[in-house]
Amino acid sequence: MDFIKRSILDVILTRIKQDNVVVITGARQTGKTTLCDNLIPASLSLPFTYISFDDPDERIRFQNSAITILESIDTPLIILDEVQKIPSLFDPFKYVIDKQRRKGSEQKIFILTGSSQLMLMKNIRETLAGRVALFNLYPFSLHEVIGNETVPLLTKIWEENQITGKDVRRFDTLPPEQMRLTVQKRDEHQLWGGYPPVWQRKDASARINWLKDYRRTYIERDISDIGQVANIDTFVLTQKLLCARTAQIFSISEVARDASLAVNTVKRYINLLSMSFQCYLVLPYFENIGKRLIKSPKIYFPDAGLNRAILGEAIINAGAAYESWVFSELIKWKQLQTVEPDLFFYRTSGGLEIDFLLVGDNIILPIEVKAADKASYADGQSLESFMKEHKKVTPLGIILYRGRELKEVRKDIWAIPDWLLFG
Repeated sequence: MDFIKRSILDVILTRIKQDNVVVITGARQTGKTTLCDNLIPASLSLPFTYISFDDPDERIRFQNSAITILESIDTPLIILDEVQKIPSLFDPFKYVIDKQRRKGSEQKIFILTGSSQLMLMKNIRETLAGRVALFNLYPFSLHEVIGNETVPLLTKIWEENQITGKDVRRFDTLPPEQMRLTVQKRDEHQLWGGYPPVWQRKDASARINWLKDYRRTYIERDISDIGQVANIDTFVLTQKLLCARTAQIFSISEVARDASLAVNTVKRYINLLSMSFQCYLVLPYFENIGKRLIKSPKIYFPDAGLNRAILGEAIINAGAAYESWVFSELIKWKQLQTVEPDLFFYRTSGGLEIDFLLVGDNIILPIEVKAADKASYADGQSLESFMKEHKKVTPLGIILYRGRELKEVRKDIWAIPDWLLFG
């Protein structure tokens, strides 16, 4: 079987050389099992043992004698899947890896996976803090479905703080057929999202049916497993109300009123959605860190296909849908960087707005999102104002749009096609 190469694979392989315990989290059906059961062992060329705690018999077996079982496995690579299902594993596991390190002998590599950040991260913080390398596996990015072996243009810009004449010449010499195929993949990705099983299905009805089944399974299994929802119907309504607000600054009290729920209940539901990788909150950027924490965040439901399953016939407006897709690409991209940048939005009381800021050490890259096929001088006004206020740390700004031209619309402000920046 042919597998789509995951961009995170090379990063994980690098960290395995430094840390012999790797934890991979992510929503269900993002490809964690394929990554761990096929791609990582093949890349390491190591024999391995795979154990899934979705199997209740395995949970019973480990509850009785976890240390004995772990120490008896003789393969150099051990994969433990869905470990959040067995919280009692973590103390014995800590004992085994600490003992292994004290002995100083050749150490086994452990890969742990889990689809519930809420349950998994609690156990990691309590027992494995400082002992593991942590990664999230997201649905396919545009770069992955295109199958491009080169680094995305965004990586080059982030590392070099510029767009050069060489970049423009390379763009100008792209074969038209390659550009058409890339744009076609981009359109498909923005319509259907990145879940691997969606890309295994070519028929539209098969895709939407899978997405609806996935959503139902998420509610019936993940939410029921966590057990913090008294009424599933009110949770489903709240999920819809929040999804309809994707890419917006939102008011918890407003959502609580619309759902006829207490504010604390809505906060708990948002936490459940965040910890199960269904939605994300982005804070506003302020130099004063305290201000970031008290101001209202933006909420994003990042997967276009899943949003269609959540909202049914209701349609997110084109601008919000496009911005949510851009957000999904940014979170997938940023964890691949040597030092992961922070992601914010920017809005002042005077009305200046920037959709996204990538913030690193001594650099801020502002990105304005435009759901259109054309970008002009006028579209760079907010970026220019921001760059004047932050001259020392903002070498250039980006207008990200759906078109087919790479051009400088104002000094150091570039209009870049989305498929070129990410793909």
